[in-house]
Amino acid sequence: MIGTTLADVVFPWRAAVRVERVSDSEQGIHVRARATAASATCPGCGTTSRRVHARYQRRLAELPVGGRRVTIHLRVRRFVCVAPECALRTFAEQVPGLTARYARASVALRRQWQTIAVALAGRPGARLAARSAIGESRSTLLRLLR
Repeated sequence: MIGTTLADVVFPWRAAVRVERVSDSEQGIHVRARATAASATCPGCGTTSRRVHARYQRRLAELPVGGRRVTIHLRVRRFVCVAPECALRTFAEQVPGLTARYARASVALRRQWQTIAVALAGRPGARLAARSAIGESRSTLLRLLR
């Protein structure tokens, strides 16, 4: 794999976003980024739109790196659905492999939580998640099973 950097391996979604800044603090690693796609597909009707309605910032938890928590501050856009018959007027763009609708955790982190929940469930799962620096409450792990 010529041309692959460590950042490409650690953050596979990096091709779909522009990383503006990476900082280190006591709480962990903070990545400031923004989505770079020119258009987005409406989840209601499947129509592609380029018409931007607004911009806002999402804060996502990501898988830890080197035992440290990673938080992604992602600037995304809301698009206007151009299909007149669509029930959605606006919708937020999603970054493939990183975001899901309404989620505050990355797709990969959520998958890791689900794996722990299936194997250990409640309190034992929460203890393992805390030791792995992906800590989540026992209630959340149980909710993922339902």
